[in-house]
Amino acid sequence: MAEARALSAADLTALCDFQTLCFDPPWSEALLRRQLQKPDGLNLGLYDGGELIAFALCSRLFDEAELLQIAVLPQRRREGLGRRLLEDMMSRLACDGCQRLLLEVRASNAAALSLYRILGMQEDGRRRGYYSSASGTEDALLMSKTFTG
Repeated sequence: MAEARALSAADLTALCDFQTLCFDPPWSEALLRRQLQKPDGLNLGLYDGGELIAFALCSRLFDEAELLQIAVLPQRRREGLGRRLLEDMMSRLACDGCQRLLLEVRASNAAALSLYRILGMQEDGRRRGYYSSASGTEDALLMSKTFTG
């Protein structure tokens, strides 16, 4: 069974490998290192037998948090791992006094949108032409979830 735990500098190589598999453009090693060192960061990994199979990076400011990245290994998708990881992250944030989680997502990312809606995220707005895509640009949807007492 997969277990969630905080990411550390020891996970940097695995995070860099994830970047090339899951993101275009990928975050640089330097950017990932800075995120892992941030005192306001909540960075969680999901591990199966010691292997990093999913991760989520979050930044906090006062009583709000922003989900910066979430990824699941391509061969492990559709197993509920992203949901489990986000539920864990949201629980930790709420217990730590966070009032709201924010994120942005490509308008075409149907799997992510479905997950976010299942978890109670609401669409707050749209950034037109925010992402580069093969056909030009793509909108980002802004979403949030408010945590209640």
